[in-house]
Amino acid sequence: MFGTYRLPVLSTVPRSGTWFLRYFFAFVCHLEQGGRLDDLLTGEVVGDPQGAAFDFNRFRGGPLFRVGGTLPDEHMFIGHTVCPGFHNMVPATHWWRRTSFHVPGYDCFHEEKSYRHTPVDLASYDYAPVRVSAMDRAARKGQGAPIALVYRNPVDQAFSYFRYCQAHVNPAYHLFRGRPVADMSFREYLFDAALISYARQFISYQLQAERYPQLVKMIPYEHLIDRPVETATDLLDHFCGMRREWPMLPAAARLVRKEHMRAIEDKRGSSLDGTRNGQDSHMRPSGDTEQDSLADPAIRDEAIARLSELGVDCSLFAWPSHRATTMQRDFPEEVRRRERVYR
Repeated sequence: MFGTYRLPVLSTVPRSGTWFLRYFFAFVCHLEQGGRLDDLLTGEVVGDPQGAAFDFNRFRGGPLFRVGGTLPDEHMFIGHTVCPGFHNMVPATHWWRRTSFHVPGYDCFHEEKSYRHTPVDLASYDYAPVRVSAMDRAARKGQGAPIALVYRNPVDQAFSYFRYCQAHVNPAYHLFRGRPVADMSFREYLFDAALISYARQFISYQLQAERYPQLVKMIPYEHLIDRPVETATDLLDHFCGMRREWPMLPAAARLVRKEHMRAIEDKRGSSLDGTRNGQDSHMRPSGDTEQDSLADPAIRDEAIARLSELGVDCSLFAWPSHRATTMQRDFPEEVRRRERVYR
């Protein structure tokens, strides 16, 4: 095991592309290090034809990933957490101290008692220790490894999480203050529960990015979906500390498209997020994802007003009215043509 004291952090707001990023970065690392992946829809062999195949059976989703050999650091975190260093910055009288997250999981690095055995993927070993206190001290001083947040606009994020929690088997998610989330209106859920959780996580990155702009990067989820190769390049360059070429990135973007990931799930017979079996995928069909966008300007404007009162910079949010098919722009026409043939 390796002592993980300098740890790059790629955080997401829940329901903002976490598993997409985990597989995207995992595929890039695997291909960059001589591995191979087969496109089940087109028959394309990506990477070294003689290279090792990606082992989906051992992929648990981290939250740590061994990225040494692709990025400067040995490990990387991809998941949900409050920005390292922020806890030590907040005065006792700040609203952040008087509030809490409405469900567990928003702050991975400060919810547990011990991180001596943190799960690691893409490695020959299963666990590595993380010194959270050391991470916090370094980030508080503007030092340590790079940090980034991928965030969705708060209304669409909350609506997607609302639907997710309604169907969740864990009472910590499908109940709010003893009441089934399925019995709540979305307005109730947004303003009584979800919005304050979003604000607590988001503002930690906003304030740290204002203080240390070279250390902390913030990227809207909508940019990642519309321009995956360009946006992932920005993220990788940030974590690398320099601009460089990423020759396997376009191929990884093709492999992580929703239709292909669902084909992998069908072949394996289980969900790729490791929590569901059979056909119960964590990825909704493309036509269903539009339902995660709530086109109600009154709710949006009220949410912006509430967040602004808390000091959240709402000019950072993207509010897409209509989006083309996910990642369509980054696909060469030849790949799209072959995929249509294989359907």
